[in-house]
Amino acid sequence: MKRAIFICFSVLIFFSCSEKSITLSEHEDNDWNRLQLKGKVKAIKEIKFLAVDDFSEIVNGEKVKHIYNKEFLFNLDGFSIEQNDYIPDGTLANRIMYLYQDNKLIEYNEYDSQGLLFGTGKYELGENGSPKELNYRTNDGRFNWSEKFTYDENGNMTELSHIKGDNVIEFKQVFEYDESGLLLKSELYKEEQLFAKNNYKNDTHGSQIEMNYGGDESNHTYMYNYDSKGNWTKKIVFENKNPSGILVREIEYFN
Repeated sequence: MKRAIFICFSVLIFFSCSEKSITLSEHEDNDWNRLQLKGKVKAIKEIKFLAVDDFSEIVNGEKVKHIYNKEFLFNLDGFSIEQNDYIPDGTLANRIMYLYQDNKLIEYNEYDSQGLLFGTGKYELGENGSPKELNYRTNDGRFNWSEKFTYDENGNMTELSHIKGDNVIEFKQVFEYDESGLLLKSELYKEEQLFAKNNYKNDTHGSQIEMNYGGDESNHTYMYNYDSKGNWTKKIVFENKNPSGILVREIEYFN
């Protein structure tokens, strides 16, 4: 699986790096809480656009190429059970199915566009039920890697190490949070050297409103529209005060 890392380039930084990964259940009761979703969310579809500054209004431009639009499906207990990735024309690119045991994520299976199993990730859980290690292998043996996770006393992930098949740490991420558990800082290390350091600010909804990306000293800010439940449905991204991208979310709720 292509797990997002906090060092992102070009349009990726606008859409992939401001939220926690949806695939990893940590210390929260369910994925609704972990993703700060309000209400009983059944599905979320995310569509990415370039931003166009039309005088006094920022509007959707073309759909972003080469980046998947995503659909997340949840069960009635609030856990993510499926992720579908689509290319901009709506064609399915791949599908990920999540397996749980006693409401703990233990495995995910990744399928290609034809429905053939591509790879499997299996989690090892710690004493408190949080994942402490992820081992991933593709069916053809081309990809074989693992990730190890460390948490603080509040259950927030403080460190992620990505390890290649030859037991070499390819990169490491370190995270720092505020008292509410919202991300404040992240650092990326490659070959044991600090590669990038990011700082974040959050609003009263718990949504990120600013990220200072240390890789190229750029500043990204975010504006949101919310629905009646309090979940954001539109996110406008500014890079150094210039509009650069829009992420639209279509949210479906259980009755």
